[in-house]
Formats: sequence, structure tokens, C-alpha cells
Amino acid sequence: MSEGCCKVGRVAARYDLADLDDTLARRHGAGDGLRDLAELTNRRILADAITGADAVVVGDADALYETITGDDVSAGRRAEVRAQLSNAGVDVLGMEGDFVSHQTIRSHLRECLGVDTSRSSPLGRERAAGTVEWARSRSEAVIERTVERLRESDELATGPLDVTHTVRITCEDCGQTYRQEELLAEGRCACSGGD
Repeated sequence: MSEGCCKVGRVAARYDLADLDDTLARRHGAGDGLRDLAELTNRRILADAITGADAVVVGDADALYETITGDDVSAGRRAEVRAQLSNAGVDVLGMEGDFVSHQTIRSHLRECLGVDTSRSSPLGRERAAGTVEWARSRSEAVIERTVERLRESDELATGPLDVTHTVRITCEDCGQTYRQEELLAEGRCACSGGD
């Protein structure tokens, strides 16, 4: 482990993540993006903090991580989980301060591990689908929060609302419209002929 070389090395040592360097290098080589690797590191930080807590923490690390970092989680729910962690003996502010960004992961891979972080492999449909889904769900959460704020300020008089945001892609040549997951899974439109 490259302890002390940068924030990632120091955090890995602090949270007993002995295999982190190997995991990051291997998964980057397999095509994981820098944001995915940062999230993986942060989830492992949280998991280790829970393991070392003074009391039992209800919930698994992945679900707790989603709650304290997710865009679509209410401030009340986020505060509730942070309080639960704090009451169990987790230094929540310290732990969140140890979370790493994708830029920090990039620097660690390049400068500490000697890994080339330039994009040499094509994007691929599977990774593209993940990126599109992330953008769609983030957009949906922003729309939902905005509309809810209008309701709370009496600018919009409705009952509870459920926001659904779908992505459709239309080929300008053949005129066919597809749900993004269908098009990316199939890898072609009607222009290519079919089966």
C-alpha cells in the first residue's frame, strides 16, 4: 500500500484498506471509471467506520452511503442517518472529510501507482447505459425537488406528485424512437436492417 503518498494512501492506512491499491488498479484496468472508483473507496471507508463503531449500526454500508450522499434523499433522512452513525461512535464529519473525489483517485493512480489514467478504451454500451441512467435519475431527482418546493411554497396546488423522467432517442434517418435502454441493449436501430 502506498501509505502517505497522498490522501488515498493515508485514508487506506487509517481505515485498514490494505488491498485498496490493488483493487483500484485492477478495476481501473477492467474499465471502471474514476467516479466509480471514488465511490468504491468511499463505501469501503464507511464500511470500516461502521465495523469499528462502538455500537451496532442498523443497515448495510451501501444503503447508508446512498442515504448520506444521494441526491434524492431528504435532508431529514440524511440527518437521521448521520445522527445514528454519530450515536454509534462514528466520527461522521471526520469520515466524510476522508471521502475522496474522482480527481483524487486519478492523482493517486497516476502519481502513486504509476497507472495511466488516459482513456484508451472505447466507452462501450454498458458503461454508456450506466452514465445515461445516472444522468436520468439525477435529472428526475432535481425535477422532483423543484416541484416539491413549489408545492411547499403554495405556488403549485396539487396532491403529492410522482415525477417520472424517461429518455427517448430518435434516429433522424429512419424516424424510429427508442427508450434509451432498448437502443443501447440492441446496439442498432431500424436503419441497420434487423434480424
